[in-house]
Amino acid sequence: MNSKKISIFYVIADSSLTGAPRHLLSLVDNLSDKDFALSVILPQGPLADALKRKKVSTFMVPMRARSDTDAVRAIQKLLRKYDPHIMHAHGQRAGLLARLAVRGLPIKTVYTEHARTPQFHLANPVLDWAHIRAMKMLDSTTHMNIAVSKAVANFLINNKITRPHKVQVIYNGIESFEPKHIDKPTLDIINQYGLRKQDIIIGTVGSLNIQKDTATLIKAMERVLKKIPKARLVLVGGGPLRRKLEWLAKKLKIDKQVVFTGSLSGVSGILQLFTVFVLPSKSEAFGISILEAMRAGVPVIATKVGGIPEVVTTNKNGLLVDPGNPKQLSAAIMKLLNDKKLQNKLIAGGRETVRNFSVNRMAQTTSKLYKEIMGK
Repeated sequence: MNSKKISIFYVIADSSLTGAPRHLLSLVDNLSDKDFALSVILPQGPLADALKRKKVSTFMVPMRARSDTDAVRAIQKLLRKYDPHIMHAHGQRAGLLARLAVRGLPIKTVYTEHARTPQFHLANPVLDWAHIRAMKMLDSTTHMNIAVSKAVANFLINNKITRPHKVQVIYNGIESFEPKHIDKPTLDIINQYGLRKQDIIIGTVGSLNIQKDTATLIKAMERVLKKIPKARLVLVGGGPLRRKLEWLAKKLKIDKQVVFTGSLSGVSGILQLFTVFVLPSKSEAFGISILEAMRAGVPVIATKVGGIPEVVTTNKNGLLVDPGNPKQLSAAIMKLLNDKKLQNKLIAGGRETVRNFSVNRMAQTTSKLYKEIMGK
């Protein structure tokens, strides 16, 4: 490693291109290569492929569970061999495995929490309790925690996982410019389903899991279609609940109006087609897809949970609704579809908001934190 640079090993257990992995990719893209030497430990997947294309040093380690002792040994072996100045873990699984691996090594440790808010719970209550207990234990060897929103920071402090002086809020950021390129997989989806910009398209982006609560959006869409039969619902993302959600759409007899695109490597192209963007989450630490929709000039409706109200203000840059309420959500969608003036107001407010959540600001704040940890 170049002695003049701060060497950082990132560890992340998710190699998709959703939330936390996209955050990490943006961070790697925007940190100064004059100041930092960056490497990433992660499983094989789209994120790994993207990092390799950018010539970032990557080390493939499967991380199958929070108790994956093989992963702990593999991570520890790499950390011993390359001896970075800082190990920075992203997300819950990597946060456990990597902080177990770094114990006893003379390496500064940073952990970014991307998910935990008061509304977030693992499906298994015993596992949920055990995970919080483990986070408290591992905080003793953690030099600094990064929270992606105030809601996340409050969760960490209120649950005594860490102390106030050991947590810093650094909001996610995105590039202010809107990518216009539509990659071939996205173009194939657009052509396959005959999606057009002039259509009425309600859409969302995110993993199809229990936290995103896509089921509530599908139920709301049933109500919308009674008033606007030609509307379409486009669900971008893959996940464990896809089959159940497809079954729900079929049960409600709206499956012909619902498009499941699966995971896409980039979302900017398909966002350009959306009339309204909806994030119906039960729990959301931040919601970077909200910023991507705002950047694309799409009015936003989201639930008032977690860090979302730190980004969205009703009637200024979006509409906020209660989680798990299809009736209220459908009413908000209809209100927006029927009010062009409100649409334009929220679009203008959204574009102004994006300027306040720049990727440059995120990278600069993180860079400053690294240098403070190293005493530079």
